[in-house]
This record gives sequence, structure tokens and C-alpha cells, in this order.
Amino acid sequence: MISNIKILALASVFAVASCSSNDEVVFKNGDGGEPTTPTTPPDNTGNPTAQTLREKASWKVGAAVTTSAIKNEAKYDETLSTNFSQLTAEYEMKMNRIWTSSSSYNWSETDYLVDYAEANEMEVHGHTLVWYQSFPEWFKNANYDSTAFENNIKRYITDVVTRYKGRIKSWDVVNEVFADGGGHRQEGTILPVFNDPIAFYGRCFQYARDADPDAILFYNDYSVVLDSGKRAAMKRMATRFKNEGYPIDGLGDQFHYREVTSKETIKSGFADMVSTGLLMHISELDIRMNTDKSDSYTFTDAEATKQAATYKFIVEMFEAIPDNQKFAITTWGVTDKYTWLTGWWHPKEYPLLFDREYNKKKAYEGFLEGIN
Repeated sequence: MISNIKILALASVFAVASCSSNDEVVFKNGDGGEPTTPTTPPDNTGNPTAQTLREKASWKVGAAVTTSAIKNEAKYDETLSTNFSQLTAEYEMKMNRIWTSSSSYNWSETDYLVDYAEANEMEVHGHTLVWYQSFPEWFKNANYDSTAFENNIKRYITDVVTRYKGRIKSWDVVNEVFADGGGHRQEGTILPVFNDPIAFYGRCFQYARDADPDAILFYNDYSVVLDSGKRAAMKRMATRFKNEGYPIDGLGDQFHYREVTSKETIKSGFADMVSTGLLMHISELDIRMNTDKSDSYTFTDAEATKQAATYKFIVEMFEAIPDNQKFAITTWGVTDKYTWLTGWWHPKEYPLLFDREYNKKKAYEGFLEGIN
């Protein structure tokens, strides 16, 4: 166990011990039972009985994290472990961070996050096994034909999922393979010529299932509830997988949306996803407020109230689906201090549940109110 991970003081433990200006198009760069929850400290209003997200939700509430923030900021560590029941690595579990050469892996960051999650009674959602932006340079330069390409991908999936069998509970097996409108992605991909790319992706799911039969397997993409063409392509893929025996358990929509994005469109698109009967993962949630990318934008109390209403709407929508389809809602970050949007979108952006000083925002209360 890494020395600076907090070990819970429970006797039982010792006893057993993307991009256009349109918000919907997002490309990231580098991008058992219910857990026992630690005692909740007073919230920022001084209410000692206030519930945390992980206490109130019957499903997993996740956050994307980085090892450096956990290690270097005690407040980040405390906020994460107190409020969230699941974590996703923002960068550390992507292929280019793990697969250092054809014959070597760097497990240190992933091991750290898995150890941390277990010490804090959180689950881990693995993100992501196959993504066109995360192939390492040595792999891209190898110029593999389709047979060698797939053999190497099979080996990578098998090695990674086997190492964390039973410890990483779920995986985004394949990420962002459909272009806007639903065609096959062409730009940026090094995928060789496959006569049937969808069958290749199906085999990737099978390799993950073979390595860990109990892992929950997802396909993840962006703009799903807004882009009917992409959503239709995902549904066709899921139906084909089912008909041909390839495993798939759930679908993820990243939910990088703006406060002004049409809620009716979100609601109807999400209902269409739910119609597949698969598990649903709102996988990378953040809500942009500075929609005009204005240098003079101010995150006022009125803006915070609007953001809170949007978070509440999304959580209520998720709560309304069948219980057997509720997997998780994951925010893409913990605090506004560390959000990819201040680099990709605008420095004045405030998309998450905690402000830069780790105070709960109105967005947190909106999320909490949305939970049944």
C-alpha cells in the first residue's frame, strides 16, 4: 500500500486486512454491497446532518481524478473520498500512459488509484482500453497490418484487464469510434483496414470479457443524446453485438454540455438510449456556464442557481429510468480548480460541484436534491 493513502480506521479492515465551438462536440486531449461511508463533516452552511452524494445515492457517484491532485492536496483527497463512491482516471488509465513499449507496461499510476479506491471504499471505472487518441507513439509508428494490430490490442486488453480482475469493476472498452452524424471516425485514427470494423470492436469487448467475466463493459462517446445519427449507430452496434454474441453491458454519454443546451433534446435523446435496456452511464458530466467564452464573464449567484437547476434536472432524469439500468453519474473532475475546460474552453469556467477552494457550490445542492 502506498504510504500516503489514507487507511480507514475501521476494526473490520484490520481484521481482514474534442472540437468546435459547439458544446456538443468535445475531443479531450490526453483526456459487493454498497460501501460504508465515512462520517460526514459539517457542510459549508454548518449543517452537521447534511448528506453527501455517496450517502444519498443508491447508484455510484463518480469523479474523474488525477494521482497528482490526490497525492499533493489533502483537501482534494478529503473532498473526493467523502463525497464520491467511484473514481475514474482522467488520464492515468489510457493506453499511452500504461503501454510504454511492445514488451513493457507502467502500472504505477493505475496501481496507486486502485489502492486508493480500495482504501476509501470506492469502486473504479476503467477508462479507457481502446481510444483513437491514446495509442502510444511506438504503436502508431509500427505500421501494423490488421492482423498484427488486433493481436497486439488483444494482448494489451488481456494483460490490463487480467491484472485488475475483480478490482476494477467496469471498463470503457471502446471510446469514440463514431464520427458526428454516425459514420465511422476517420480523422486521427490509426485503425488499419478492417473489412468489418464493428466486428473488430465486438472482439475487443470479448477479449475484456474473457479476461474478467465479472467486469461491466461499456461503449462511451460524446454528444450521444444530442446527435441522433451517432445514437442510432451506437444502438445498431449494441443490437448487433447482442445478436452475434459479443458482450456489452452499457452505454456512456459524456455529458459535456452547456447550461443553455436544450433540456428537451437531452431528455428525449436519453430516453432513446434507455430504450436499449442497457446500463446507463452519464460518464463525464460538467456544465459550462461561460457559453460565449467572454473574458468579462462573472460566475454570479444567479449563474450558480441556473447551473444548480441543470444538475438537478440531469440527476432527476437519471433517477427516472428503471433501477436495473442505473449505473453511475460521473463528473469530469472534482473541483473547478482542476478542470480541462479552463484550458480547452476558457480560463473563466466553473463547471463542477466544488469551487476552487473546495466549497460546495449550489450545483452540489442541485445534484443532491435530484437524488430520490
